[in-house]
Amino acid sequence: MKILSMTPTYFPEVGGIESVVRELAVQLAGHGITVDVAHISPQHAEASKTRVDGIDLYRLPVTGNRLVGHVPGLGALAAGYDLLHVHDPQLMMLTGNVLLQARRLPAVLSTHGGFRHTRKLRAFKWFHEHLLMRPLLRHYAKVLAVSESDRLYFSGFSDRVETCENGIAFAKFQPGRNTGTPDPTRWIYWGRWSRNKRIDAVIDAVALARDQGIAVDLLIAGPDFDHLGDSFKAQIEALGLGDSVRLHAYIEDAALLEELRQRSVFITGSEYEGFGVGILEAMAAGKIVVCRDMEPINGFVQRGVNGFFLDFDRGAKDAAVLRELAGLDPARCAEMSIAAQATAKRHDWEQVARKFEAHFAEALGRAPQAAAVQR
Repeated sequence: MKILSMTPTYFPEVGGIESVVRELAVQLAGHGITVDVAHISPQHAEASKTRVDGIDLYRLPVTGNRLVGHVPGLGALAAGYDLLHVHDPQLMMLTGNVLLQARRLPAVLSTHGGFRHTRKLRAFKWFHEHLLMRPLLRHYAKVLAVSESDRLYFSGFSDRVETCENGIAFAKFQPGRNTGTPDPTRWIYWGRWSRNKRIDAVIDAVALARDQGIAVDLLIAGPDFDHLGDSFKAQIEALGLGDSVRLHAYIEDAALLEELRQRSVFITGSEYEGFGVGILEAMAAGKIVVCRDMEPINGFVQRGVNGFFLDFDRGAKDAAVLRELAGLDPARCAEMSIAAQATAKRHDWEQVARKFEAHFAEALGRAPQAAAVQR
C-alpha cells in the first residue's frame, strides 16, 4: 500500500497536525506501508523534494491562499499512489485540489476539529457549512473523526464518519519525566503561539496565583505563529511578572525535554482543541495538566486524578483551584503524574497506527490483514 499524506503544516513547523502526519508515517513504515508527505502551503516559493525521517517529503506551493488556491503539480504527484490521506480541517483548498486534480483516486479525510475553532470569517463559515460541507465530504471513502465531538459534528453532513483518534509518540516524552522533587508551582506551556490557545489567559493565571501568595515559575515555549510575542511581553511587564514568566520563541527537542524534567505542570488556556495532541504529549511526560473543562480534552483530563480545570476568568473558583494545585505534596504530585502517563499510553502510536491501517485497507476495498488487527 502506498499512501500520500496531504497536510497544510509539517516539520519544522510545530502543531498537532504536523505531529500526527509525521508520527503516523513513521509508524506505518514499520508495517510495510509506504507513506510519503505532501506539505502544501502558500509559504513555499517553489516545489521541492527532500527526505526527512526516512519519509519522502514534497513541498508544494499554492497559487492563492490557504483557503482558496491552486496547487500546481498535485495531480501528477498523486497519480503514483494507491490512497490519499487528506488532513484538511478547513475542508477547502486541499479538498478542492483533490477534487480538481485527483478525483479518481480513493481518499480519506482526517477532521482535526474542522473549521470551527475561531469566530473569524463567521459569514463565510456559515455559507461553507450549509452549502459546501456535504458535497465536499461526499468524495471521501471515509471521514475519520479525531474525537467523539468531531464524530457527532461531521455525522450531520456525511454517513461515512468513523472515530479514529490521533496518537502520540509516547516514548519520545518519557525522558521529560521529573527527575527531582515534583514542584506544582513550576509550570510550562509549549506549542504554537496562536490566538485560540489563549496564552494571555495563562499569563493572567500566573498573576492570580501571585495574588494568592503562590510564586509560580512559568516557561512559555513555541513558535510565534500569530506574532503575539510583543503583546505577551507587554502583558508580563504590565502585570509585574518579569520574574515569574519566561518566553522562549522556539525550543529544540533536547532543550524541551530538559525543561520538562524540571517542571510538574502543563497549562493551556486553549479555547478549542480538535483533539489535544499537545496535552497528551505533556501527560506522556508525566505533567499534571491544567486546562479548560471542554470537549474533547475533558475525555482524558480528570479533575484531581491527572489534572485540574480552570475557567481562566481570574475568579474565586480559579483561585481555589490554584491554591489546591500549589498545595499538592510530592507524593500526590507523583501519583497524578503516574495517572497522566497511564492515560497518555492508551494513545501511543504503536496501538493507534493499527486502527488507521485497518481504515486505509477498508477504504481501498480490501479486508484488513489479520496481522494488522492482531499485532
